[in-house]
Amino acid sequence: MKISVLMTVYNGEKFIEETIQSVLDQSFKDFEYIIVDDGSTDKTKKIVKSFKDKRIKYFYAGENKGYYNMHKAINFGLSKCKGKYIARIDADDICLEHRLKIQYEYLQHNKNIFLIGGSAYLIDKDGIFICEIKKKSYPSIFHKYHMAVSNSFIHSTIMFRNEGYTYLSCSEHLFFCWLTSFGKRLKNISDYLIKYRRNPNGLVAKYDGKVK
Repeated sequence: MKISVLMTVYNGEKFIEETIQSVLDQSFKDFEYIIVDDGSTDKTKKIVKSFKDKRIKYFYAGENKGYYNMHKAINFGLSKCKGKYIARIDADDICLEHRLKIQYEYLQHNKNIFLIGGSAYLIDKDGIFICEIKKKSYPSIFHKYHMAVSNSFIHSTIMFRNEGYTYLSCSEHLFFCWLTSFGKRLKNISDYLIKYRRNPNGLVAKYDGKVK
């Protein structure tokens, strides 16, 4: 198994069908799709189960653990990943067709890089284009210092080597900083990889007091 695509979801019925389809439509085909349902009470499970693709592996994680414990659902999903690389996607974002192919080939040819992110097209809740979020391909050393003050990665664009690292908290920023503490090299590539949804009803928007 070359790639494990990992997605956690809580009450994602509004956008999850489009997200799942964008993953299944990837030009790169050798992957498994791990979906961890963190206690959804809407039609999320029904929508996931409507897809008959054998690459989808659905896990219900029981009662929702809340925003500040969502890393537990992520780590549960990580424990199920069998791929050489792990790609993350949020349940309201959309993968562009060649996203997995681009990142797989990059990591295959750059053995010294542990994790990569990329650029995105920002869309609103209705899928309308807002703007481009362009990430420059700086040397990974620059990200180490930049991360001291801010998060330089779009979480739904990251792909990293499956070496057993887990999330310490709900903060993706802390995850990136923790990796660098082990000497791992992280960087962005300039390629556009996803459509990144500005979702005013998303978990990050609700709990961080800002739109994701």
